[in-house]
Amino acid sequence: MPPVWLVRLYQVLFAMLPWSVEYSFGNWAIELPAEPLLAISGIGLLLAWRQAGFPLPKLRVFHTAILIWSVWLCATAFSSSMPIVSWKYVLVSIGHLWVFGVGVTLFPGLWRKVWPGFFWSMAGVALYTIIHHGFFYQFRSVQANLAPMPFFADHTVFGAVTVMAIWGATSTVEKLTRYKGLAIALLVAALLLTASRAAALSLFTTAYLACWFLLKRHWQKKVLLAFTVTCLAALAYWQPYLSGKLAGDVSSRERLNRWSCAWRMSFDRPWTGFGPGTFAFQYLPYQKPEEMTRISVVEPITRRHPSNYGRGGGAHSEYAQALAETGWPGLALWLLVVVAALRQGAQNYFRAATPGQRRLALFLLLGLSSFFLHGLVNNFLHDARMAALVWSMAMAGWVGGLEGHN
Repeated sequence: MPPVWLVRLYQVLFAMLPWSVEYSFGNWAIELPAEPLLAISGIGLLLAWRQAGFPLPKLRVFHTAILIWSVWLCATAFSSSMPIVSWKYVLVSIGHLWVFGVGVTLFPGLWRKVWPGFFWSMAGVALYTIIHHGFFYQFRSVQANLAPMPFFADHTVFGAVTVMAIWGATSTVEKLTRYKGLAIALLVAALLLTASRAAALSLFTTAYLACWFLLKRHWQKKVLLAFTVTCLAALAYWQPYLSGKLAGDVSSRERLNRWSCAWRMSFDRPWTGFGPGTFAFQYLPYQKPEEMTRISVVEPITRRHPSNYGRGGGAHSEYAQALAETGWPGLALWLLVVVAALRQGAQNYFRAATPGQRRLALFLLLGLSSFFLHGLVNNFLHDARMAALVWSMAMAGWVGGLEGHN
């Protein structure tokens, strides 16, 4: 068991993550209070590990994949086109993995104690988002991207975190209480109002997968199968209309622009990429005029504010960004992490000893699946809130983390 003082430190960290705000100081920016708490938690974890006698858990395929991917991330920083940017990016990434991943690995029972604080904080941010959206913007969809500010500078990352928070919260309880059900409804409402299509789609997709796992009766499976066939038929019928809508959507076209740039970048640096964290700076000359949109930029965005919202930034895909920044080996290693994480989650589900453990393993698997699905069209792993969810949920699926659920 983790020491009490470490549990309290982690509880404060997880509770404050959703409420953190970015402050700029010239060319530097800091998330307060998240980043100072992260640094203190990292040091505290090291001290707790030392006090426990440096115990080393048994490594599994997933942990080995994470380790190799982290080593490659460091290796590509040495050959980076922008070394300072890359090493700062690597430092933050390794810090997230240490605090959120290794911490839960060393103390498997830790995550169940810190998740409630994160969930209730996210419910509070969701309530603020709904009020902010209605009071200042009268629920206009074109201004939904501003609703989660200043706590979330992007409505898409708010949506992605919200989906994982829903599954994470569901995994930590034996039964759904009235207040927790109300909070989850609040999160879903905020998610839909902020109009993050990728987040909403990831929630519906994982909820659909949950139905396949949870429905036990044969006739229920038949009804779900009929529903699936009906949806696929409707999708095929409306495909020309949907394709036309996507072709005229500036957000979708800008994603195609970024993905095309990442593809072209991979030919110039196929082995090591341009370096971690450099895509936002290096993709600009790889744009083609015929692929650019009205929100495309020709200079890096150094400071975020409403006038440049939705412009610049990453590759809008964890996979495309891995390709451009760490080369084909980096993309292969990231895919190995994804497959290993999902494989481990599935094994935990099918090998669970009790119904409670099986339900817990399923919800953790669905939370991770929502992130990997969302990662097809957005890249958020470098955000502390997303890193906290991804690494803690991935590591919490161990047998040690499942104990206590009957």
